[in-house]
Amino acid sequence: MRIPGLHLDPITLLTFLCGLSLACCPANAAAEDLYQLYQKALTHDMKFAAAQAQQLATAEKEPQSRADLLPDLSVTGGAAWVDAEDSSDYHRNRNNTNAYAVVLTQPLLRWQSVVAHDQSKLMISASEVQTEQARQDLMLRVARAYFDVLLNQELLNTRTQQLQTLQESQDRTRRLLADGASTHNALEQVQAKYDQAFAEQIAARGALDIATEALTQLTAAQARPWSGKEPPFSAPVPAAIGAWATTAQQGNLAVQRAQIAQRLAEMDIDKEQAGHLPTLDLIAAHGRFASVGGDVYDVTLPENRYNQTVVGVKLSVPLYGGGRTSSRVREAHALQSKALDELEDARRSAGLMARQAYLQVTSGMSQYQALKQALKSSQVNLTSVTHGFEAGARINTEVLDAQQKVTDTQQRLAQQRYAILLAQLNLLASTGNLNDARLREVSRLLD
Repeated sequence: MRIPGLHLDPITLLTFLCGLSLACCPANAAAEDLYQLYQKALTHDMKFAAAQAQQLATAEKEPQSRADLLPDLSVTGGAAWVDAEDSSDYHRNRNNTNAYAVVLTQPLLRWQSVVAHDQSKLMISASEVQTEQARQDLMLRVARAYFDVLLNQELLNTRTQQLQTLQESQDRTRRLLADGASTHNALEQVQAKYDQAFAEQIAARGALDIATEALTQLTAAQARPWSGKEPPFSAPVPAAIGAWATTAQQGNLAVQRAQIAQRLAEMDIDKEQAGHLPTLDLIAAHGRFASVGGDVYDVTLPENRYNQTVVGVKLSVPLYGGGRTSSRVREAHALQSKALDELEDARRSAGLMARQAYLQVTSGMSQYQALKQALKSSQVNLTSVTHGFEAGARINTEVLDAQQKVTDTQQRLAQQRYAILLAQLNLLASTGNLNDARLREVSRLLD
């Protein structure tokens, strides 16, 4: 696009186009901070919605198992019509028989059902832990996507600043060339750096678009840009890495689920062993029986009607079932051993996760401070080299190298910033302590 009388350099034109694209965004695509995005994701993310639906489904296990301990009331009935005729002798019989009964069965001794009811309560607890784990996972996914957007925004800004600096270097080199104080080779070097930086800026914009799409898919909203204020990082408390590992081995949500699974496996042994025990039920029934009509040699039979009430107990003692119960007991013991192994593995994994996150936070903070100092030093060096170049004491390549070092340090500093924030969230998640309040604190650091 070319407007008569208006001349825009590539940087200014790109900035104008970016601003135009932002102005064309829908008004309802308001930018949100980290915590607001998480709130949006709670109602938008399908993985978390599936976990909530699973919890509702598991909650029905308790009333289902309780039903096996409560009375069972049913009505049964039937009717039959018979029309028989013997051709050898005059004999014909027609009759109608019908009956119905109300039957009540109350389990008195069914140990399998008692254990199954207790297991259903543990299953509900496991589903609640699983839902909380899905909530923490959603927090981490939103934070990771949010940090990716902020990081790519910073990288794009850094690339834009680099282009502006290279544009200034081009202008300065052209002036020096016009004055005979520079060479065409120096100008070509600046142009090569500029072209490379322009390509990297295009790549940075593409990466930002991809990160934004990922966040939008997760939350149906856009990220609020970083305010530019340095977040006040603080060391983990307590400062002992072993304390965090111990806490994780006890409070990690995966460990809690494994503990419940191990307890369920123990109860499975009791339930299968109950297959050797007798069962006792109370049975009460009241019924009406009738036999209506019927002819024998043209003699009509009288109707027969009567009511009957029965109350008693039913005792069932298992004697031999082909070894099925014994096999199931052995299977339950093997599954209990498996659950114990999985519990120990969950504890070890939780401890390792806490240690890794702790080291990422502590070493990341030290590296972040070192990078801040390195950025100051590289900026001072760039100023010194630029002045030396203008005075003729430095060559153009040294200026370009100093500029590239500033850009690289700025990128590493931005990457380290969000790596520390994510590591802090991972550390809290490893111990089961990542919640809304902690996420809100991190959100305030960036806003």
